[in-house]
Amino acid sequence: MAGILPVTDSRSSSHSKSSSTLETSRDQHNLPFLKEDSYTDTILVIEGRKLYTHRSLLGYASPYFTKLLNSAHSAALSEKKAKAELKIADKNYADFVDMFAFFHPGVCRELNDKMALRLLPLADEFQMAALKDRCERLLVNVLKKTPMVNRASKGPPTHKNRRDNTPEILLKCIKAADQGNSKVLLDQCIRMFSSPEIALKDLKASSEISDTTKSKIFETRMDAASNKLSRMANELDREKHEKEMLKKQLVDRFVPKNRSPRYNGSEPTVEQPRPFPVKLPAHKHHHYIAHQRSHRGMIKSDKGDL
Repeated sequence: MAGILPVTDSRSSSHSKSSSTLETSRDQHNLPFLKEDSYTDTILVIEGRKLYTHRSLLGYASPYFTKLLNSAHSAALSEKKAKAELKIADKNYADFVDMFAFFHPGVCRELNDKMALRLLPLADEFQMAALKDRCERLLVNVLKKTPMVNRASKGPPTHKNRRDNTPEILLKCIKAADQGNSKVLLDQCIRMFSSPEIALKDLKASSEISDTTKSKIFETRMDAASNKLSRMANELDREKHEKEMLKKQLVDRFVPKNRSPRYNGSEPTVEQPRPFPVKLPAHKHHHYIAHQRSHRGMIKSDKGDL
């Protein structure tokens, strides 16, 4: 899968790389279900090619196959055939080879993200619960490690399985989750699609994703946007309240209580006129003082005449 780093089941990367190379070369010819042996009693035919197995292996792995094999073996007995043959229509032979490799006791194969994307819908259709759970856990782990913001990319990819195309990764995962009825993987994809950094253009144009899943993604994106606006509104109200409290504290601290400020932020106020001064006593009035001065002058002039 382009865009996803391969993830293996709790093994080191170097070990997984070397072991996967050995398995690839070995699996071409040595897979036990590619040829008939003494344990074979069931043959599956996919795209005209045969896989050889025992009914007990398929029965333990899948209750769906249990029903099919019961009827197939009943038909084989009535026709006096030693082996039951079961044809699987409209399926990919390579996908069935990978699926057989994960429940056959003679094969030890590591699961990667490419296989998980292909096998998840198949495991759900054929009711292979263990394989489905394994695919879900691996893909959810891949999504958790995927960056929410695309990394800058110049030119074609320089290495395989790069992780710089988050919308493409999400689309492939959500397609597998939709086709495989995987609620765990679908919830993780919807949670990531709720981020405004993820573009919805390719999702809208995709015809492989159901309208129900698309509507869930759009509703989640709208809910996330609404919650963000609500948080912003609450933050603005809190800042406004703090500003008003600070203003009140400044007024109480610097404006005397017996005097109103000239300007309190609304309308200017006119100061009250000062009261007329209280009437002075007669001996301090200016008419009395002038009369005393004139009287003293007259006394001085009379003494001079004498």
